[in-house]
Amino acid sequence: MRLAVGVVALACTLAANGARAQELDPEVTDRCVRAAVKITMLADGGGGSTGSGTLIDPRGYVLTNFHVVGHLRPGNGIPGTLLNRANRVQLATVESARQSARPRWIGAVVRADARLDLALVRILSDTDGNPIQGAPFPTIPMAGTEALRPGSPVWAFGYPLGVRTINVTGGSVAGFQMNGRDEVAWLRTDTEFNPGNSGGMLVDRQGQLVALPTRVYHGRALEPVEMARPAERMPEEWRRALASGAIDRLRIDGVRELRAGGELVDEAVGDSVDIDRPVDQHYWRPAPDLVRPARITLDGRHPIAVMRGDTVVREGMGTVDIQADDGDVVISILLVNPQDAPVTYRVGVESREAAAPPREVLQEQPVAPAGSAAPTGAVLTGTVVNATNGQPLDGAWVFVARPGVDPSEALELWTSGRLTQDQLRERFITAVRTNVRGEYVFDDVPVGRWEGVAAIDGFRFAPVTFVVREGDTRVELRPIQMTP
Repeated sequence: MRLAVGVVALACTLAANGARAQELDPEVTDRCVRAAVKITMLADGGGGSTGSGTLIDPRGYVLTNFHVVGHLRPGNGIPGTLLNRANRVQLATVESARQSARPRWIGAVVRADARLDLALVRILSDTDGNPIQGAPFPTIPMAGTEALRPGSPVWAFGYPLGVRTINVTGGSVAGFQMNGRDEVAWLRTDTEFNPGNSGGMLVDRQGQLVALPTRVYHGRALEPVEMARPAERMPEEWRRALASGAIDRLRIDGVRELRAGGELVDEAVGDSVDIDRPVDQHYWRPAPDLVRPARITLDGRHPIAVMRGDTVVREGMGTVDIQADDGDVVISILLVNPQDAPVTYRVGVESREAAAPPREVLQEQPVAPAGSAAPTGAVLTGTVVNATNGQPLDGAWVFVARPGVDPSEALELWTSGRLTQDQLRERFITAVRTNVRGEYVFDDVPVGRWEGVAAIDGFRFAPVTFVVREGDTRVELRPIQMTP
């Protein structure tokens, strides 16, 4: 049995002072109970995540941890992407501590930061699809950490796994973990956290949200340490967006894009929970670059790796190569002790060969009349979004069919087993996949009218027509709307 449990028993027996022997004011407790949220997000391919959250805006905005709704590290998904592409979150609230939490609301993630492990979910409708009207939700205020000291009493509200009603545990602040900018990166506490508490509320005596229970750190010490992300670390851009009106679009920060031929400057400040270990920062490549070999170069000798899932495909010191057949990999850079001082570094992406035309598209271009110039191709760009909430869909396929082929019919035949993989390939010219922003790009598409279709698990096929006219060099298409 954990040492903390023994301390609880001893404190109660001796009627000692401290948060465990104290009670919150009943009105404060009731307010926190009503503002606590149970969050469930099913994952593509099965499984999912259950966590907690806090209503911080009466219009239905819930603050939680990103790992409750998205992929934080390489493994089952690409860091910085959501657990399900439909961006559908189930939420439950209760009116009293004796009420079981059952899904009442449907929401969507509208802001996220993978490095801070924070996310903001907006409640959109009830479970029957009726839109939310007005501002009917109970909330609690947020507070900074400046009034807290080691020993200050705090309480955690949340929904641990297997618990149907709200669970409350008490404890005290044990200390502060600072980052390289002297900001409070983490609040350490002896308040007990359990799986499912992630993203919930850690409140002070006034019932103010001071931090989010995030994880239990198992380091070199004898006992685990409960770590909570301070609420004051919610990005300022989120606060401005809330103040300016409704937030309708998804924005995910913390996992940056590395484009071929580009360069970016980045910084690690030590917000990672791994107190005594190096910090790894992750990057992804946009869909058009996935079939192109490249070299990633740093301006310092930091370890860098190409990862597929949680497996290291290739690694180097300051530089690493990406092969054309590596596909959808993650680039991970390891940085030592940025919590002592911020580490600034430059990342460059060098293409290793000229970009090839999209697979077989040029084979289909019309023959130019005698004496005329050959047609030049255009770049087609667009996005694929969820028709119900406008959120971008990550990982959707956009196909271009050969002339005379009905692309939707071809996919229907293949999914029903009436076409083989090879027969399907014969009907399509090329295909690309959307990135985490729902973006797709086709290069060098010839003049003409091209029929296509977008497809992703859990949604109906969406036919699309691409038109390239004489003189077009770049065509920006309307979003492809996909219906669940």
